[in-house]
Formats: sequence, C-alpha cells, structure tokens
Amino acid sequence: MKKIYFGLLATAAFCVVALFTACSSDSKEEPITDNMAGDFKIINASRGNIELENGSVELYKGDVLKIQFSSKYKKTFNTDYSVLVGKDRIAIENNEFVVNKGDETYTFTLNASFDEGDTHLSASKTITVQQKYKVTVPYVLYITEDLKDLVKVNVDFSNEAGKTFPMEELPGYTFETHEDVYTYEDEGFTYYTFNKPEAESYPVHAGPLTAKTVPMLVLDIPYYRFNIDTEIILTYQQKAEVEDHDYNIGREFQRKKASIVSPTEGANDKDWKYTLPVFTGEKMTSKQTRDYIAKIVKEKDVIKLRIDGDGNVTARN
Repeated sequence: MKKIYFGLLATAAFCVVALFTACSSDSKEEPITDNMAGDFKIINASRGNIELENGSVELYKGDVLKIQFSSKYKKTFNTDYSVLVGKDRIAIENNEFVVNKGDETYTFTLNASFDEGDTHLSASKTITVQQKYKVTVPYVLYITEDLKDLVKVNVDFSNEAGKTFPMEELPGYTFETHEDVYTYEDEGFTYYTFNKPEAESYPVHAGPLTAKTVPMLVLDIPYYRFNIDTEIILTYQQKAEVEDHDYNIGREFQRKKASIVSPTEGANDKDWKYTLPVFTGEKMTSKQTRDYIAKIVKEKDVIKLRIDGDGNVTARN
C-alpha cells in the first residue's frame, strides 16, 4: 500500500510541476513587430476640438493645437513630435503647439515607438495644414516732403494678442512715392491728387509733381486672428529746426479698404467707402510751421478697428 501511495504522490507532484511549467509558458508574450501600432490626431483646442486633417485651413494665429496618440497595445510609448514651419523645424513638447505665424504651411511629423526585447512597436504620421485666413489693413500717412524732413514719425500698433509694438517691429512698412501726383488750388488751398481728370478740372500748376512731393508712409498690417480690437497710433517728434522761409506743410492719416480672407462668405470691410485720394498741403510761414509742429508733437493720429469673428471690419471709437 505504501508503494502505491508514494507512487500516487509522485504522479501528482509531476502533474503540478508540469501544469506550472505550462502556465508559465503560456504567460510569456510572443515577440511582436508592428509598424502600425496606433494612430494620431491633431485637434484645435481653440476651435471646439476640431480635428485637423491634411489640407485643413481652419486655424488662426494663437490657436492651440493638441496631439493625441491612440495605441493598439497597453504599452507606454515614446513619442517624438515636430513641425516644419517654413524652413524652421520646431520640436513639440507636452503634445501641444501654438500656431505662431500667419500665411504659413505647417507640416507635422509624428512618431511613437515601443521597444522591449524582441517586441518592436511603432507608428508614424505626417499631417500638413495651412494658416490661411487673415485681414490685411493698408494704413497710409500722406505727408508733405517739408514736414517729413522736420519730424520723425513713430508708430505703435497692436497685434492679434492685443500687445503693442513699436514701428521697428512692424511686419512691413515703406515710404512710397508716386510719380503721378497732381496738384490744384481751390479757395486758397493746395490739393494733391492721384487722379488726373480731377486735377484737370481745376487750374493745375506745376503739372505732375516730382516723386518727392507727397511721400506716403504705407503700412500693410496683417491680422491673422479674428474677433479682436485693433489700434494703430502715430506720434511725431521734431528732428530738425525750422528755418526762416516758407514751408509746404500737411499730413493726413487714413486707411484703405481691408483685404479679407475668411471662411465666412461675404465678410467685408463695412465702413470703408471709396473716395478720391485728395491730400491737403498748405503754404506756411516759418512761425506757422513752428506752431504747427509744437501742436502735433502733443497729438496722436489714431485708427481703431474691430475685426469680428467672421472677419468683418468696422471702425470703433
């Protein structure tokens, strides 16, 4: 009986060892190689979590884009995200990127990987989107050459974030001149116009003026974000002494019609109306010129606009 008993114990022990070995063998993961181990999404958190796909244009400067990776495996993946903006490649940290430029294409390169032993899991994706929508406002300062020689023009402007920047940081500005500038007199005032028929309806003197007569400070300011208030301020500093002779003095600050690229059909510049470009200059004595400059250095030429959520432009006080 004892021999049979011990035989049964040995058999049972063998079965337990065999079962344990089989269980251990079953619990060990098989090596896996999968190059499509998950998928990526880029969502625009500033636009109601809209998912961006190749070719998407519904984004604006300042929008926050968030990258999401969904894995097919319960593994902790290493991720590597970057974006090519123009010629600059930018590493993306914390799965988040803020749209930092306008009129630009953004190419996102997204990679995720898991390597452990003989298991190699990875996924990759490239998504290209474009910042397209903007409102561009041309601001123009007409100023006589005499006044331009006597004062320095300073510009402060606000951008999409509401911050104010000096003239040196403007996106672009030029002092432009026009060959086809005509002058006429009416009721003792001298007017400048770029419209020849209008000039010819009055007694024209000196014919087309030289390019230096009416230089224009042209500021084409693009706004790459909607639903904002904008402001541009011109101030003046005297930079030269007024001498004892007459001067042709005058200035006029205005804006031209805004150019609008918007997803909203029919968005437009609601306040601007076409008027013939007429600029008033006035002959002043040296004393009158000094008084004029003393006055304008204490003043500001200001244009304030509202760009609504659709891209419509209106003036504001």
